[in-house]
Amino acid sequence: MAIFGPRVGHDALFSEVCRFHGIDRKTKALLLLLAKKYHMQRPAEIFIEADTLVRALSDSDFTEEHTTLKKLHDDWFTDKPRGRTR
Repeated sequence: MAIFGPRVGHDALFSEVCRFHGIDRKTKALLLLLAKKYHMQRPAEIFIEADTLVRALSDSDFTEEHTTLKKLHDDWFTDKPRGRTR
C-alpha cells in the first residue's frame, strides 16, 4: 500500500483522491458527511459511485449544498466530448 504514502487505509485513500481532484476542505467535509450519513464503509467510493451524489441531490438535508453536489456529479460522472473525433 505504499503507493498512498506513509498513511494507509481508507481515510488515507480518501484524502489522496481528494487531493488528486483538488477538493477543498469544505467540500471534503461535505463528502465525508455524505459518506457517514449513507453508512459508507470506504468514503473514497463516493468518487466511483454516482448513486451517492444522486441520492444526496434529492436529500432535503443537503439543499444548501445542491450546487456543489451537482457540479461534482457532472464533473465526475457526465460524459464530456474529448477533442476532435475522426
